[in-house]
Amino acid sequence: MKSQRKMIFKKGLLIVLTSLLFLGIGVRKVWAQTSIIDRVNLFDSEIRINKDSSISIKETIYYETNIDKHGIYRYVPVNYKRGGWAYTVDIEDVKITDEKGKGISFSDFREGGNRVFKIGEADKTFVGKKTYVVEYKVEGALHRFEEHDELYWDITGEGWKIPVEQVRARIYSPHGRIEKINCFSGLFGANDKRCEFNLAETNSFGDIIDRNECLDGGHLENENCLGDRFMYLSYNEGVDYGDNVTVLIALSKDTEILWPTKIDILRKWIEDNFFVFLIPLPALLMFVLWFLKGRDWMFLSANVFNMDESRPKKLRPFFYKHRVAFVYEPIKELTPGEAGLMLDERVDNQDVIAEILDLARKKYLKIERIKKKKLFGKKEDYKFLKLKGADKSLPGQQEYLMESIFTLKDEILLSELKGTFYTKMEKVKKLIRSSVKDKKLFVGDSLLKRFGFMVVFSIFSIGSFFFTVVGMGVSGSGWSFLVFLIQFIAGMIMAYHMPQKTAVGTNLMLQAKGLMETIKVGKWREEIKEKNLFIEEVLPFAVALGVIKKLAKDMEGLNIKAPEYFSGTGITAVSFSNMMNSFSAQASSGLSYNPNSSSSSGGSGFSSGGGFSGGGGGGGGGGSW
Repeated sequence: MKSQRKMIFKKGLLIVLTSLLFLGIGVRKVWAQTSIIDRVNLFDSEIRINKDSSISIKETIYYETNIDKHGIYRYVPVNYKRGGWAYTVDIEDVKITDEKGKGISFSDFREGGNRVFKIGEADKTFVGKKTYVVEYKVEGALHRFEEHDELYWDITGEGWKIPVEQVRARIYSPHGRIEKINCFSGLFGANDKRCEFNLAETNSFGDIIDRNECLDGGHLENENCLGDRFMYLSYNEGVDYGDNVTVLIALSKDTEILWPTKIDILRKWIEDNFFVFLIPLPALLMFVLWFLKGRDWMFLSANVFNMDESRPKKLRPFFYKHRVAFVYEPIKELTPGEAGLMLDERVDNQDVIAEILDLARKKYLKIERIKKKKLFGKKEDYKFLKLKGADKSLPGQQEYLMESIFTLKDEILLSELKGTFYTKMEKVKKLIRSSVKDKKLFVGDSLLKRFGFMVVFSIFSIGSFFFTVVGMGVSGSGWSFLVFLIQFIAGMIMAYHMPQKTAVGTNLMLQAKGLMETIKVGKWREEIKEKNLFIEEVLPFAVALGVIKKLAKDMEGLNIKAPEYFSGTGITAVSFSNMMNSFSAQASSGLSYNPNSSSSSGGSGFSSGGGFSGGGGGGGGGGSW
C-alpha cells in the first residue's frame, strides 16, 4: 500500500513539474512577444573626399525589428545657414542596396529642407534583421578658410526616431593631407567627449602602413598610402532622438582638390539666396513706374519765369539738380496755398491759413488780436471782421472761405469756429487741389492718384514680406527684414512723389522755392527798397512756404510794423513776430479741430569657443515605417 502511494506521489510531482516547465516556456514566449525591438544595431559610414571637392558617402545601416515593418527612412538636410546667408548642398548619384549589392525599392523626395529616402515597399512587411546600404554624393559640403580647408559633417544626425546602438565611421582624403581631426557626440549643441577617433595606423584593408613607400605623391590613389589621409571614429554610447555624432576635419591648403571658381560660387550663392532679389522687387517696380510716369517735365530753357507752354521740354534727368533763382515778389500765377502745394505736393493747414491771410491782404477781411483777462495772466484770441462780400474775382477756395467764415455774422472769433470749421477745412484743401489741376500744373489726375499708388505698393509689399520671413528663417538673421524696411521706405517715397508736374508746374514750383530761399536767407532786406509793401504782399506766402518765423524776425530787426490788415492793441514790430507765431498755431489747430475724433494709447510690453554635436552639414536622421 505504501509503495502504491509513493508511486502516485511521484507521478503527481512529475505532472506538476512538467506543467510548470511548459508554463515557464509560455511566459518567456509572451514576454519575448511584448518586448518590442525596433532599432539600428550599427550605423557604419564611409566618407571619401573627392578631387572635385565633393564627398561620396556610403552608409551601411544594420536594422532589426520584431514587429511588422515596411523598412526605414533616411533623411539628409540640404538647406543650411552660414554667416547670415543660406546655402544648399546638392545630393546626387543616390543608390540603395542590401549587403549583397542587390537593389532595394525606395522613394526619393524633398520635405522641408531635407532630402528624404523612404526605403521599402508599401505592400510588404517583415520581421527580423535587414541591412541597408545607402550611397550618395554631396556637392558643396567642403568649406574654405584662410588657414585650412574643412569638412564639418554630422554622421548620424539628431533626428533618429529609433535608437542607434553603435556608430562607426571612416573618412578618406586621398587628395589632401589631414592636419587636424575632432569628433563631437551626444546631445545636439553639446559634447560628451565619448567619441573615439584617430588617424589610421592601418589602411582600410587592415594592413600596416609603410610610410616610406608613400612619400612619392604619385601613390596618392593607392589605398596603402592613406596614413595621414584616413581617419576613423567609433561611438558606443548609443544615439537617441536629439543626439548626434559629428566629425571635424581640417585639410592642408596644399591639396590636389579642384575648388569651384568665383563665378561658380557667385552663381551658387544667387541660386541659394534668390529671395534676396525678391524682397526689394516692389520698390524696383515702383522705381520703374516713377521713372516713366513720375518724373517732372521741365523746359529746356533755364528761365523759370517764362510760362510759354509751347517751348521745348523734356523729362527731368535722373541726377539733374535745378538751379533755384531768387524771387523778390509774390507769385502772380498762384495763391499762397497753391504755392505751398507746389512746393511740397500736399495741402496742409498752413496753406489754408495762408489763403485767409491773402483775403486780409486783398481787404476782404481784417484780423484783430484780442487779449482776454484770465484768473492767471491773459489769453489771446483773434477776431475776423468782414470788410466786403466775396465776388467771382476770387479763386474758388478763397470765395468758399469767405462764405464759410462769415456764415452767420460779419464778426466772429477764432475760438467760435473751433469744433465746427473742420469740415470746411477739408473742402478748402480739395478746392486748392482742384485749382492746381485746372491750371494744368500736374499731368492729368496724378496728384489725386498718389494715395492709389501708395495702396498698390503696400499690397505688393505684402508679398515681399513673405520672402522676408523666408529669408529670416533660412538665414537665421534679421538682415532680410532690414532690406524689406529699406525697400518699403524707398518705395513709399517714390509712390508719394508719383504726381508728375508739367513743365509750367515745374517752373512755378521753382518760383515758390526761390521765394522761400529769398525769405530764408534774408536777401530781400538789401534788394527791396519798399520793404513795407513787400511784407504786406509776401506775408501769406511766407506762412504757406514755412518761413513766417524768419520773415517776422527780420521785420523785427528792421523795425517794420505789422501790415494794415492786422490790428489790435500793443502790436509793435517787436511783438509782431510772436503774434504771427501765435496766430498761425491757434488758427491751424482751432480751425482743424474735430471734437468727434479721439485717440488712445496703451499697451505695455515687457566663432564659438569650440565645436559641438550637430554643428556640421549632413546628419538629419531617420526612422522606421
